[in-house]
Amino acid sequence: MTAFRIVVMIFACIPLLFGVVGIFAGAAGAVPEPELYELPEITALDNQFRYLSGVYIGIALMLFYSAGDVVGRALVFRMAILAVFIGGLGRVVSYLMVGEPPVQMVAGMVLELIAPVAILWQRKVIKDA
Repeated sequence: MTAFRIVVMIFACIPLLFGVVGIFAGAAGAVPEPELYELPEITALDNQFRYLSGVYIGIALMLFYSAGDVVGRALVFRMAILAVFIGGLGRVVSYLMVGEPPVQMVAGMVLELIAPVAILWQRKVIKDA
């Protein structure tokens, strides 16, 4: 159970980091030409980007919380993983409709799509407890 908790806490640091950076850097921090984001039409995109960065922080907090009691907070963990997975599906749609994003976003997409495997590990940990 300890290994599972440690992995969950390490995994939770990823959305926490991206969330904090996203809130402070905005959409301009995620593109190679941030001066393009000075256009008035882009303010809605930046606003949405910073909001979703806050959601990342919320997911990270859910993961940290669930690691404290793997058995009692199993549903919280599963809901957080579901949110991560659905976000990964959104990235797939973007990839198919708009094109390939930067490599770090592709890596994020892969992690998000395989995240449900952690639910299987969680089930095993709970069964063994």
